[in-house]
Amino acid sequence: MIDYGSIRPLTLRSALFLDLDGTLIDIAPRHDEVRVSPELPAVLARLRNALGGALAIVSGRPLDDIVSLIPIPGICVAAEHGARVRLPDGTLEVHQAALPERPGWIAAINEALPRWPGAFLEEKTIGLVIHYRQAPSDGAGIEAFMRALIAPADGRAELLPALMAFEIRPKGVGKGHAVDRLMKLAPFAGRVPVFIGDDVTDEEGIDAAVAHGGAGLHVARNFGGAAANVRAWLADMADRL
Repeated sequence: MIDYGSIRPLTLRSALFLDLDGTLIDIAPRHDEVRVSPELPAVLARLRNALGGALAIVSGRPLDDIVSLIPIPGICVAAEHGARVRLPDGTLEVHQAALPERPGWIAAINEALPRWPGAFLEEKTIGLVIHYRQAPSDGAGIEAFMRALIAPADGRAELLPALMAFEIRPKGVGKGHAVDRLMKLAPFAGRVPVFIGDDVTDEEGIDAAVAHGGAGLHVARNFGGAAANVRAWLADMADRL
């Protein structure tokens, strides 16, 4: 039983930043097999309206994936850990860091994948991810391979450990940067941010929310490790607001 009373409720002055996989939707064996709870988009739309538009989805997924899963017109989105940000006015900001080695990295990863049966490559617009949820014993080998792969990139790329995955992304992007960017803009500016996430990649966003005088909530630490509990809390907040 989750003690929701221990979580500070949202107010009309909150700004809400939400991770997607593992936070709003349940983790699936593959990223393309997730299912969105039927009532979730309506709950998020109600929250967005109550907060004057100050709600953003901040995810590692590509932008097209996010807007397909959460089809709320005009919702703010920080995709690929903030590498692409759809601003409140609809403008799309794209992180300009290029990874010229990307085609060679893709080829090398595809050549190596047979070493780790069950692992697979996800190609994002900018980043690359090896998922190994179905090859859990191969995590250490995959990490070593990925670190060696990007080592010659002169520090322009970094390896990001995630839940049963390793992602290559350009230096200088992150969910914390996305929170910082949106908090400078209306309708987020001047509000109290609340970031909810579940993964190592979300700690940056949690830290940024706290630095802006707000709060960071973690699915494992605050919601019993279940995205369903996050959804229930958000529905309750939508009713209260």
